[in-house]
Amino acid sequence: MTMIELLTDIVKNKNVLILGFGKEGQSTYNLLNKLNVCKRLDISDIKMPDYKFSSETMVYTGDTYLDCLDSYDLVFKSPGVVLPKDIHEYKCRITSQTEVFLAAYRRQVIGITGTKGKSTVSTLLYHVLSNSNVKCILAGNIGTPVFDVIDNIDKDTVIVLELSCHQLEYCNYSPAIAVLLNIYEDHLDHYKSFEAYKKAKKNIFLHQHASDTLYCGEEVILDNDEAISRVFYINADILPFKSFESIGDVKLKGVHNLKNCAFVYAISKNFGVSDDGFISLLQTYKPLRHRLEYIGTKHGVEYYDDSISTTVESTINAIKSIENVETIILGGMDRGIDYTNLIRFLLNSKIKNILLIYESGKRIYELFKQETDLHNKKIIYCSDLERAIKMAQDVTSKGTACLLSPASASYGHFKNFEERGDAFKHLLFDY
Repeated sequence: MTMIELLTDIVKNKNVLILGFGKEGQSTYNLLNKLNVCKRLDISDIKMPDYKFSSETMVYTGDTYLDCLDSYDLVFKSPGVVLPKDIHEYKCRITSQTEVFLAAYRRQVIGITGTKGKSTVSTLLYHVLSNSNVKCILAGNIGTPVFDVIDNIDKDTVIVLELSCHQLEYCNYSPAIAVLLNIYEDHLDHYKSFEAYKKAKKNIFLHQHASDTLYCGEEVILDNDEAISRVFYINADILPFKSFESIGDVKLKGVHNLKNCAFVYAISKNFGVSDDGFISLLQTYKPLRHRLEYIGTKHGVEYYDDSISTTVESTINAIKSIENVETIILGGMDRGIDYTNLIRFLLNSKIKNILLIYESGKRIYELFKQETDLHNKKIIYCSDLERAIKMAQDVTSKGTACLLSPASASYGHFKNFEERGDAFKHLLFDY
């Protein structure tokens, strides 16, 4: 059964609701509207979408936009929507693009998730495979809704699919090749506990078959018999080099990126990529923006944008990757993350200036005030990014570096981490 046949069978003569009308919701609406087999096809979003719907389409908006779900047979939930009740408490069937796509194509999918590193691994793997005579497409959380790529898929296509916890949360299918890079505390504003967050992430492999494969970070702990597929634990020791510096011309930085490369290397070997071929393609890979991105030097100070960082672990890795960091900017939306390990690390690091912003920054500031020995470090609360940048320019010495690695989400102050990183660069160099 083709994807279109499967989708038609699922929605035919059904009252269908698309919940959330962002990029993925629009993609779902366009495809289902084209199929024209739904009994009804309606939209629900907290804000009125800027979109021209047909006169038959009902659009629910406002604070009560979630109250209509049980009026429908089938609901396509977008990843950004948080359900107020357990999925089993609804009378309707709740599904998603990801679930339907995996039902059709799971055997061809390399699914990649993890708290950090999934975009780097996904894009690097796509870069290596697509330049090694493998017919390959890239989609998912990276920015391309899966329904938008179905016309480019045939039986020989390898699908590299970046998957977020929100895409996996209610998914009852897993890809034949699953990659679970790591699991750190994150998204605790959405999930009731760290355990609930981990459960969502683990859907990447929980529905695999015995003949499938799971590549797992060496620090990830699986419960007994949790995975029935073949499990391979990955670390950087498997790489045919010890450091990026040893092979030259590589733009990636940091030990954490060595681990990311190890996953790509392990998978690419199964597609016949040689060691030399892998290294040469690694040298031509252009890293994604806002991930330890060097954005320039001003008044003798190097500035790095690591706005992607929303966890303690990713910020620690960023600091370890740049030897001359004297000033760090931390903080953003407070998701309830435990910052104890980060504070301990900073106190014992060479960093002299710790600039704190927004809600989580205020909490970190209060935690620092409880310390009896600050090791002569300057701990400064700056309220917002603009003030932090001005302070960084005042306190950072020539010949050193300033790093934006917030260990916090951007929401509430910026649309996303990309906007936060762009603001950092703009405020530095356009003023």
